[in-house]
Amino acid sequence: MIEVGEALRRVLAELPEIEGEMVALPASRGRVLREEIRSPRDVPPFRNSAMDGFAVRAADLVGANFDRPTRLEVIETVGAGSVATRSVQPGQAIRIMTGAPVPDGADAVVRVEDTRSSENAVEIMVAVPSGNNIRHPGEDVRCGDAVLGPGRVIRAADIGVLASIGVAVVRVARRPRVAIIATGDELVELGQPLGAGQIVNSNAYALAAAVEEIGGEAQVLGIVSDRPGELRAAFARGLRADVMLSTGGVSVGNFDYVRSTLTDLGYRESFWKVAQKPGKPLSFGFCEGTPVFGLPGNPVSALVCFYVYVLPALRAMMGHRDVHLPVVQATLLTGVTSAETLTEFVRCALAGSPHAMTARSTGSQSSGVLRSLSVGDGLVICPKGVSTCAAGAQVSAIWLRPELGSAESPL
Repeated sequence: MIEVGEALRRVLAELPEIEGEMVALPASRGRVLREEIRSPRDVPPFRNSAMDGFAVRAADLVGANFDRPTRLEVIETVGAGSVATRSVQPGQAIRIMTGAPVPDGADAVVRVEDTRSSENAVEIMVAVPSGNNIRHPGEDVRCGDAVLGPGRVIRAADIGVLASIGVAVVRVARRPRVAIIATGDELVELGQPLGAGQIVNSNAYALAAAVEEIGGEAQVLGIVSDRPGELRAAFARGLRADVMLSTGGVSVGNFDYVRSTLTDLGYRESFWKVAQKPGKPLSFGFCEGTPVFGLPGNPVSALVCFYVYVLPALRAMMGHRDVHLPVVQATLLTGVTSAETLTEFVRCALAGSPHAMTARSTGSQSSGVLRSLSVGDGLVICPKGVSTCAAGAQVSAIWLRPELGSAESPL
């Protein structure tokens, strides 16, 4: 049995990398960038107006105010997408719309609110400096700038920036295919009647949702009975995926055949059993080059192991910079007991801001009480050697927010 920090280190040590694929920019949101993108152009590419108003020479407006406005001749009107046909000379102005190129001769734009105009003339009631309300070439992005780099999770604003520099397709990590196999004679599929001693296969649905939530592609391969021959056939299919998850059958019971069946297929086990609660009988290794997680069968144990080990593994394979869930500091509102000889992950509800959080136990910490994880959003880390954490204590908690990430290990 190994410690939690060592288990996580081994998981992340030898993972294969998911190859990249080209996707259209509009389909790239949430994907992990696999290339550095440099801008082939300045953005904006030309001087343009930041306001609806009048393009002028700042020198013509010295001393202008509301009591003594400066009167200029309006020689043209320029809208966005158009270019002026004349240049601004002393005593002249060009009516201009937001985004339109600033005409030659003009070095400032006066907003329309500071003017009174007719068709051919304008009275300007403020003096402005040179450069007023003008966006300059490269003000947003300069030609040659590194705009985004590998490991970036592409967001909406990123798509806008990439569109502005003319990038139509990007190289991103392919979505990892994750095979999910639920083992156990007691399991039935959702919607099927329960017989004596049977339960619904909730693990497969929860794990599939967790995989999809972080950008993976879940391949649920169904329920497999506790028979080595059926397990072998199912695992042979699962090993075609990028990662394989199995649930159940990894402990020491008479019907726990997962590890022995994997061994027959060439499984190279990195570890089995972690000094943690829940999720102690966790197995991890490689079979035919595919990372394999033998997750416990209890629903809470399976999901906790996913958040602590599988999630960072998948993120690392996709090239994420921040592979772990974030850890926050919180004040414990309810005292909790923990297994002194193990690191225990106590399900809790977190409240407050990230810098002033509180944590409250969600109740029973039985590994079969999945609702305690559903109503919570954190895992208080009770370290090995600690049997109680009193109310008021400062604790570390893994924040179950898959949309967030951290480069620092929670363990």
